[in-house]
Amino acid sequence: MNFDFFQPETPLGKKINCFTLTKNFFDKNYINADKNNLISNFLSFNGVPIQYMDQVHGRNVEFISSYSTIPSFNCDALFCSKSNLALAALSADCMPIALSKNDGSDFAIIHAGWKGLVSGVIESCVSAFTDKGETLSAWIGPSISKENYEVDKDIYDTFTHKDKNSEINFIKKDTNKWLFNLREEAERILKKYKIKVQTSDVCTHDSIYLYSYRKERTNNRLVTIIWRNK
Repeated sequence: MNFDFFQPETPLGKKINCFTLTKNFFDKNYINADKNNLISNFLSFNGVPIQYMDQVHGRNVEFISSYSTIPSFNCDALFCSKSNLALAALSADCMPIALSKNDGSDFAIIHAGWKGLVSGVIESCVSAFTDKGETLSAWIGPSISKENYEVDKDIYDTFTHKDKNSEINFIKKDTNKWLFNLREEAERILKKYKIKVQTSDVCTHDSIYLYSYRKERTNNRLVTIIWRNK
């Protein structure tokens, strides 16, 4: 098995490629995976330029029409219709979420932790597609599992006050602690739009091939990219 990357079981769209590049990949290629180094120096993959974003844990979407070495400012989602331009999300427990129209004409990537989810980053990104629902497919990449993601009562309250249905993705441990299933909450939101969803079951906290901020307090990051071939 190749542990240089993880990918969806089936392509998200016509001519669409999507990978999460792992610790194995960076180590094998002698690439410093510190997030600042990646943004400055890891600028292409197989000849395809990589567009980054600054990831502020919000809901803004940036529409990308041309490549820039400067990360897109003040956003947590990128949307594109161009070929041979990769959109990237950096992560080390948060979710990279890739989306594409089934014909591959439009595609996007989201960086989402709990703040992004509750602020509506998925909804904001889905709204960028003119055709929605059954014409879209999504992949939730490697992220922290519920077994390793303990949150406080204020986070539980924030989600359930916004949408009571989100409580199905919390497991109560005691009066002030819950285990939160980020992946299933993201999948629940995506499926409200009738989007076909694939989800990685690989946990960043448990896997030796991935980085976990919660476990290691590391500045290293995984890179998830999505692009369309010409």
